Amino acid sequence: MQDPTVLFVDDEVNILKALQRLLRHEGWTVLTASRGAEALDLLRKHPAQLVVSDQRMPEMSGVELLSAIREQHPNIVRMMLTGYTEMNVAVQAINHGEIYRLITKPWNDEELKATLRQAFDHYALKNEIKRLNQVTREQNLRLQDMNKNLEGKVRERTKQLAEKHQELRIAYVQTIRALAEAVDAKDAYTRGHSERVGVYASKMGRELGLPKEVIERVYISGLLHDVGKIGVRDAVITKPDRLTPEEYEEIKEHPAIGARILQPVAFLSDVVACVKHHHEWFDGSERGYPDQLAGDRIPLPSRIIIVADTVEAMTSDRPYRKGLKLDSVVRELVKYSGSQFDPKCVDVMLRLLESEGDSFVKKEQKFDIHAFLEV
Repeated sequence: MQDPTVLFVDDEVNILKALQRLLRHEGWTVLTASRGAEALDLLRKHPAQLVVSDQRMPEMSGVELLSAIREQHPNIVRMMLTGYTEMNVAVQAINHGEIYRLITKPWNDEELKATLRQAFDHYALKNEIKRLNQVTREQNLRLQDMNKNLEGKVRERTKQLAEKHQELRIAYVQTIRALAEAVDAKDAYTRGHSERVGVYASKMGRELGLPKEVIERVYISGLLHDVGKIGVRDAVITKPDRLTPEEYEEIKEHPAIGARILQPVAFLSDVVACVKHHHEWFDGSERGYPDQLAGDRIPLPSRIIIVADTVEAMTSDRPYRKGLKLDSVVRELVKYSGSQFDPKCVDVMLRLLESEGDSFVKKEQKFDIHAFLEV
């Protein structure tokens, strides 16, 4: 490692020799020059940390020399040692040479050595700050690269998780759809009923401007709205004639049974109430069941499903009648709007029937879960 080096510049040889004698035991390399040009040439060959220059010299003044060193060697610590302490000299040295200290002749030996030590420390501190800044910049660049790589990995992982999540949601819907089809299969006349109710209900949800997650809940609730019929006797479910009052009371149990079936299934917890209350009447009438809820106390998906369920049932063939035409369906909806049905849901269904006509109730339609998840 190079010894600390100081360059003294003075046109008086005796002063230079005195400085060399003073500092011979300090462990520093002491360079000397008697002219400004000589000093600049010496600095190109021998790096130094400090330059101490006299002011009044031939050819180039101390201020001019220190200014040139500032331009060519900005890291070198610059000081002026002069017997002339006029204010204008000090100002020029500070402004043009950006000197570290101004020392007057004659100097105090110990004070001069202490000042030089401080100057070396100052140089070392500046260099350490420069080094740390460089290290910080390099680390920041490395961190930026690491962040870019990390962001790429996070994006890729997020994409993979989204794809897996979508696969799970599709499998989830397909499983529920299979369960609904199993329930509908108990009666040849209701095959596909739950899927169609779910589709009609999801269309109503879109028309109402509901968020995607709510539309999906509405569809799932529509699929599962009759799951409780598993607990109702087949003789009642498949009876070709109108039900007796006793049989009707039995069929009225299916929403509560469905809720009990779904309650233990964690991922279906948000549809339990929707299934349970899909036969409540909007006005809270005793004809609604199981709890005679009214208005907004009935979950919105339930209010949507009862309208979708009614439209699907009225437009489908039954053993005791043929499916009704749309004008009869419309009259029925209008008649019971505000009593059995939420008027808002009726209005939405009427808009859909008007815009889509008979195509709205076509029997082969299914909910396209793939397209829905990609929207």
